[in-house]
Amino acid sequence: MQPEEARTALAGVSGVEAQLAEKLTKCPPWRHAAFGMLLGILITSIAISGTAQIIGTVVVLALVGLLLWHDLRRYGVFVNGYRGGATLPVALAYLGTLVVLVVAAMYMRENGFAIWSKLGLGAIAFAIATLTSVQWNRAYRKELRGGSL
Repeated sequence: MQPEEARTALAGVSGVEAQLAEKLTKCPPWRHAAFGMLLGILITSIAISGTAQIIGTVVVLALVGLLLWHDLRRYGVFVNGYRGGATLPVALAYLGTLVVLVVAAMYMRENGFAIWSKLGLGAIAFAIATLTSVQWNRAYRKELRGGSL
């Protein structure tokens, strides 16, 4: 292979990577809200009761399966949120926040908090998860584009 052929081949690979980055990072707002909804359902169900927690978990798992199916059908891939690189700090920060939310939900359940308080915690979980999804997507886009937004 001649040097010019190698440069042309590398340029083609870079072009494909750029197209993939563009395709994978065009995340519509509903997708971020869907992630927030999943975590809002999970936290709310934990706060309500053991039975609600089981039902909520089954619902969340079914919805995750639906989102997986959607992403595979539309993009051909499903990008796991727990991965290395620029997204790792976002995922770890969210994981820490999720632990706090689960503990708060269990505390509310065990101490008989009003349903409105439990729903409020679910709304907070929804907001945090939605914003985390947006931040994660920004970090992922930046990483795929070589460090630039």
